[in-house]
Amino acid sequence: MVFDRIQTGILIIDPETHTISDVNNHAESLLGVTKDNLIGKVCHDFVCPAHCGQCPITDLHTPLHNAEWALITPGGEKIPILKTVANATLEGKEYLIESFVDIRDRKKAEDRRIALISYLNESVLRVKKPLELTGKNLLDIEQQLGSGDYSPEDIRLQIRLQANNIITMAATLQELADKAAEEREDIPERFREFFIGK
Repeated sequence: MVFDRIQTGILIIDPETHTISDVNNHAESLLGVTKDNLIGKVCHDFVCPAHCGQCPITDLHTPLHNAEWALITPGGEKIPILKTVANATLEGKEYLIESFVDIRDRKKAEDRRIALISYLNESVLRVKKPLELTGKNLLDIEQQLGSGDYSPEDIRLQIRLQANNIITMAATLQELADKAAEEREDIPERFREFFIGK
């Protein structure tokens, strides 16, 4: 009952032939293949992209514990998983017990986070230099005020110019935000709503 109801895919592999001896319901569901069509098949065709003779467990003697791996569906789709392999003796024979969990949602969340960070970095780079120049110009205006060489009208015009620059930078940021929110599916909905003001 536990074998078939646990929300972790489990395969029992014959290490000598690398064939699947048993499979639970969750593994069937993830692979999209029935147990009858899995039992007796070589595991390399479904749960390990390694070639025959390069099994990380039996050939390369590499332990796998919560390692990122891939399931291979009959359609060729590779499903990212966390995979653990353990040795077990069942009825006097050695087997490999492969357990795995689907991490597609986690990988998508990681991709979204990376995309959002990239977008924010892009936004910062677009306004960093103009902000630095505006800051320098405002410091220059402050010095001009004390020199007595500029009329109040000159100073007023320069301040207005810098204010317009700041407004332009704010508009550039908003344009970036709107474009990203409307076109990039990798931006989470809560950020999308914040960017476009909905």
